[in-house]
Amino acid sequence: MAHHASAWLEDYRGRAEFLAYVPKLNGKFKFATPTECETFDAADHSLSNILARLPAEVDERIMIQEGPHCRAFFQKIQDRLPKELREMVFGYIFQGTYVLLEAKDAEADNDDDTPVCEKSDIGRHYPYSYLLKPGYIHDSEIRTELIEAWFRTSNFIITDAALIRPSLEKYPWSAGLDPVQLIRRVELRTKPLEATMMREAVCKDLECLECLKPGTTIKIVVDMFPRWPTMREIENRAASLFPVSLRMRSLGYKMIVRPLLNCEIVVERGVRWVERWLRENE
Repeated sequence: MAHHASAWLEDYRGRAEFLAYVPKLNGKFKFATPTECETFDAADHSLSNILARLPAEVDERIMIQEGPHCRAFFQKIQDRLPKELREMVFGYIFQGTYVLLEAKDAEADNDDDTPVCEKSDIGRHYPYSYLLKPGYIHDSEIRTELIEAWFRTSNFIITDAALIRPSLEKYPWSAGLDPVQLIRRVELRTKPLEATMMREAVCKDLECLECLKPGTTIKIVVDMFPRWPTMREIENRAASLFPVSLRMRSLGYKMIVRPLLNCEIVVERGVRWVERWLRENE
């Protein structure tokens, strides 16, 4: 079933690429009549709607087809493996999931002014989330362990830390749990402001994140710069976040600063950039 779904997806992707790159007929080619242009536009709109529904429809087909096999498989895991090994297996299922936390409904579509990370579809479609839907896994203990693994393994992207608890509680599988105490990976996105302003904004957000369980990895991600910055600007912006990151580190959180794409700094003593900053400021 998964093989057929994959082939179906590739077929529509090919058509989508064609429609994306072929110029609009209207006014471009003399042989295209107004009726032909209208037909093309209608087909374009129809295909766009199909592609928007496609991920959910593929999930639905897999859910129906594979439901009995999934339930039997998870029951075998429940009967044969201890809890520590079950946690490893369930965590592997959801590994690599990125979820954007926002104030509105967790599954809602987004407006044109959405951040870059959301436009790339992070946070809209969650792999294997159908396993968490009420009624799909009948055994309540197995379902609870799957839900806990989803929260524990997923990477949660935050643009407003004050909204972390209400955003997590919007998921239908959050009922009866405290997701804030379950999540282990958080990315806090901040705009590339001047160092002082950025530090103040991050300080406020990190105060809100003190509700997370110690041991949680918090990555401060400086969003895309309007222009390519100099190395001195990158170092200044990173260094401006070291004091508050070190304070959070003292509370037991694992802190990472990413001042630029592919440049990540673990904020703790012994790291070259952090150690140099400490020598200069102590």
